[in-house]
Amino acid sequence: TQGVTFCTRMDYVASMAQELVYCLGIEKLLGITDDIPERASILRVLMSELTRIGSHLVAVGTGGNELGATTIMTTAFIGREETFKIIEMISGLRTNNAYIRPGGVAQGLPEGGIAALRKMIPAVKQRLDEMAALQMENPILKGRLKNVATMNLSAATALGITGPILRSTGLPYDVRKAEPYCGYETYDFQVPTSTDCDAWSRMVLRMEECYESLKIVE
Repeated sequence: TQGVTFCTRMDYVASMAQELVYCLGIEKLLGITDDIPERASILRVLMSELTRIGSHLVAVGTGGNELGATTIMTTAFIGREETFKIIEMISGLRTNNAYIRPGGVAQGLPEGGIAALRKMIPAVKQRLDEMAALQMENPILKGRLKNVATMNLSAATALGITGPILRSTGLPYDVRKAEPYCGYETYDFQVPTSTDCDAWSRMVLRMEECYESLKIVE
């Protein structure tokens, strides 16, 4: 349990993912994977997807800021703040949560949690829609991202690349689908892909993945 506090700092923007993989590993070593309560697995998925949205919003938002579009960053961080409200409500902390523990989670959903989630989903979607409107026809972003930093499938696989970068080469590989855990096989979501293999497609895929994460949360 103490080890979780180290893992949550490995990538503090996506802290829940670090906590989850650590705890899943411990549970597999102990042979107790099938003993984890379904409610705990659902909460793990919820927190992981909220964190995924927040992580992608940081990536896209700060990337937009570096390219000269500060409004993209401010919009992204407003959307991320909505996820933080839920994460803090459930775990007591915004980041470095130590919420996912070997055997389950630290605590359950508090009173009013479902209502807060229902309020959060459209709020985040609104910010995603605003970001898409700011980005998709922005000539500066297009000029600086399209056909830039291209990497095809053979190069990506040779380097062991995963995530949106791999999926930008056209391969719909997502471990949540390929080797489901925490009941991910029971959730309805798609794995967005592209064949453009460039920085632009990787930005777009992260946005599309945020929408898919909202589906899982819902």
